[in-house]
Amino acid sequence: MKKAYIILFLMSIGYQSVGQGKEDFDVYWNNGFKAENSDGSFKIKMGGRLQYDVMWINQDDSLNNHFDAFNGTEFRRARIYTSGKIYKNVKFKFQLDFAGGNAIIKDAYIQLIKIPYIGNLRIGNFKEPFGLSMLTSSKYITFMERPLANAFDNDRNPGFMAFNQHFKQRLSWYAGYFFPTDNSGKYLGSKYNMVFRLTGLPVYNVDNEYKVLHLGMSYAHQYHDNTEVKYSLRPEAHLAPKYLSLNIDNVANINDINSEFLLILNSFSIESEFTMATVIPGNNSSLSKSSYNFAAYTGTLSWFITGEHKNYVLSKTTFDRVTPRKNFGDDGGLGAFELSVRYSHMDLDDADLNGGIMSDISGGINWYLNPAVRIMANYIYTDVKELGKANIFQMRFQIAF
Repeated sequence: MKKAYIILFLMSIGYQSVGQGKEDFDVYWNNGFKAENSDGSFKIKMGGRLQYDVMWINQDDSLNNHFDAFNGTEFRRARIYTSGKIYKNVKFKFQLDFAGGNAIIKDAYIQLIKIPYIGNLRIGNFKEPFGLSMLTSSKYITFMERPLANAFDNDRNPGFMAFNQHFKQRLSWYAGYFFPTDNSGKYLGSKYNMVFRLTGLPVYNVDNEYKVLHLGMSYAHQYHDNTEVKYSLRPEAHLAPKYLSLNIDNVANINDINSEFLLILNSFSIESEFTMATVIPGNNSSLSKSSYNFAAYTGTLSWFITGEHKNYVLSKTTFDRVTPRKNFGDDGGLGAFELSVRYSHMDLDDADLNGGIMSDISGGINWYLNPAVRIMANYIYTDVKELGKANIFQMRFQIAF
């Protein structure tokens, strides 16, 4: 933890020095502390998030015979970050997570922008470009946890990525090469991930009515060098037991394909994803097949009963912050209320590999008190095939800026 305090101290010095430079900076609040010079060539932002979760779980007798489940609470995320732009063509971000009592680097990258033909080059530790749900920040996801299909995603890894946007940001592409590190920030070996994503906006009209149609496709090739691969999966509750588990002792590579669909019609939205993972065993594997296919899919319906809408950001090709029409406490304002329902399915069974099958039906209520504060309530009904069922209720209290 001493290292974390040193980092925080150095960051604070950096912000003080901004105001002591030769050029004047405007310092202001816009869902985070920001400093910017007159021509916008230097921009600095500092923010963070705190997510405190509470969960209650009830398993049937069949699941109780296999898993111990307990009610619980945790700080799901406790993060600070700084990001910005320097000398017009270099961006950066540095983010730490203190949840669990340890300081873990989440984002730490440098990004070169306005490169001819290529557009942008990002180098460091950041999210692999795979899937709408995974790329949407946990600050802005509809439910407390991402859907079951995210078990196939790799989240953050060190590497580099080129990306660009065309046709007024209606077409976006991403291509990256990453090293698998499991949040250690260091890797020695021959494993790698090559990841590609392509998204398009056939419909984008946010002037009069808010209408967005987003389509996307991602592909990831993971080279595992004939080593063990493990899948372990909870229902969509981070404090719940891991009901599905599959260990494959000798894997040459894995090919993942993901499709994205998003439709926003004013206060109503439909979101769905399908992911297939094809596992190729190594030459010395004792498995019966030359390849195995596992699949997952999810669908989400959302409705803002107070008239707001999901906020889709062109530059990110993901969701962003929701701003209530009237904040809670402002002239009798109640904030924004969102109702949602989701179905998720994961199948880890194929031939002689049997990791299990699980489905979740979830219902949620989101109360956005203002752009920075949200209270979430989720109910999850989990059905683990041939093992049993569980009912889960959980809440999150979140501040994010």
